Amino acid sequence: MSDGQWNVGIALASRRSELLDVSARADADVAPEPGGELPFEDRAVRSIALGDDAGSLVFRDQVQLLSECRRVLAPGGSLTLVEPRAVDVHAALARCASMVGLYDAPRASAGSGWVKPVASTDTRPLVSILVPAYNPRYFRESLASAMAQTYRNVEIIICDDSEGDAIPAIVESFATQASIRYFKNPVRLRARRNYEKCLSLARGEYIKFLNDDDVLESACVEVMLDAFLRVPDLTLATSHRWRIDASSTVIEDLPATLPVVDRDLVIEGVSLANAIIMYGLNFAGEPSTALFRKRDLESKSALDDPRPFQFNGEEVRGAIDLAIWSRLLVQGNAAFFDARLSRFRSHSEQEQARPDVVEKSIAGIRGLQREWIKSGLFRRYPPHLLLCQTLEDAKADSKDWSLVPLRTVVASKKSPEEEVSAWRSTERHAFDRA
Repeated sequence: MSDGQWNVGIALASRRSELLDVSARADADVAPEPGGELPFEDRAVRSIALGDDAGSLVFRDQVQLLSECRRVLAPGGSLTLVEPRAVDVHAALARCASMVGLYDAPRASAGSGWVKPVASTDTRPLVSILVPAYNPRYFRESLASAMAQTYRNVEIIICDDSEGDAIPAIVESFATQASIRYFKNPVRLRARRNYEKCLSLARGEYIKFLNDDDVLESACVEVMLDAFLRVPDLTLATSHRWRIDASSTVIEDLPATLPVVDRDLVIEGVSLANAIIMYGLNFAGEPSTALFRKRDLESKSALDDPRPFQFNGEEVRGAIDLAIWSRLLVQGNAAFFDARLSRFRSHSEQEQARPDVVEKSIAGIRGLQREWIKSGLFRRYPPHLLLCQTLEDAKADSKDWSLVPLRTVVASKKSPEEEVSAWRSTERHAFDRA
């Protein structure tokens, strides 16, 4: 142990109930915890040495081991392969390492490996507000909300997929008031490819999608960005959102928009993704709801599918937002704000109302669920429990994590700790065919 951080060697031990048992050898006698969790606090380890046996792990155990390594490594910390087959092991683990948020490190004499990325020190980073535009009916209200953001270092990128001249006319009326970059698609791209085009044009460190019928509260970007600047290991910031109708009137919540927590929290990423994916309900919000770092969505190994809206190779059609949130939440945690910082519009003209799009979305969610189960990440927590800490207490050395039940789920008679223990001790869950 040096400067308050560990240098760790990991040896792979026996298995218990199909859960990988990870033993950690450090410069102190440290006992491993059940379920493959490394016995170190978040960001407490400076370097990890990993042997050749890691290359023979099945995919689930690769995900579990490397996810734990990413969690305990300090920013800039290294995971190094130190035995003779280092190059082969690196190739075997490369896709999984990228999936959990580790980046390739330069090869050294000790072997190849990965590093945990360091957060930017820029306190006024550029935020790209991306508007994949098509329907001019609500576009003016949407664009006005982007321009009214209290955080001013933004660029607004509009990719116009419409056939008429109404949207460019609205853009022209605002052009002198903000940093707007407007692009007219010569051929209609439709929703998914228009999202991809917006993302490819973004120059900001952070991304804020804004659908052309949704509305941002004026402090939305500022509040969410502040969480990234204060809280380590964040890959997503989101909030509750209002649901509005065609006349911008607030209407009743859907199951996915009901408040699932009652205060500002940092939610451990895998537990939030698990709740979203296993229930098939988008508690994190539509694309307009959240803020994230561009590099985290772009992170991938050479073996990965180049498409941005997929999870472990499964293209999640009809549910772009779920694909994005899933990829981000296996790399870090989410800041969840109790205040409603955006407005999600429900109306008869949106594509989500079309039966064929609904059918596609259901199929996309089912595919995402299959990949999530294949990864084994569901084994950490029952889907109705979130691992949380209060946002104001979140800091580099915080240990104040606790299990919080989803407010929208019927309360159990067991304690959360008892439920997690029973969940992890189940050798094969009913839905688990892997």
